[in-house]
Amino acid sequence: MIIASLALALSAAATAPAPEMRVQISDLDFSRPEQARTFIRRADAAADAFCDQHRALVTPPSLLNTRVCETEMRRFAINRLDRERWTAAHRAALELRRAR
Repeated sequence: MIIASLALALSAAATAPAPEMRVQISDLDFSRPEQARTFIRRADAAADAFCDQHRALVTPPSLLNTRVCETEMRRFAINRLDRERWTAAHRAALELRRAR
């Protein structure tokens, strides 16, 4: 299973399809904390790569030099999970943030 998340809304006049961010989860067992942490690391890396490429399209000009794109794309990826995975991912994210 791959989580596909659409980027923040582009203007209605845009003709190009909205960019997507994908995070692979089919190989993960979220009941195992280390694998939930793997998902968080993957979501972090995917958000960084996505924003490096699409920041100008999905971020208001006044926020271009902030990490709002990465933060929102990570949040969007986590929020696309089912309830059990969502809970495990949030626990893993807290553990990883505390360890930093």
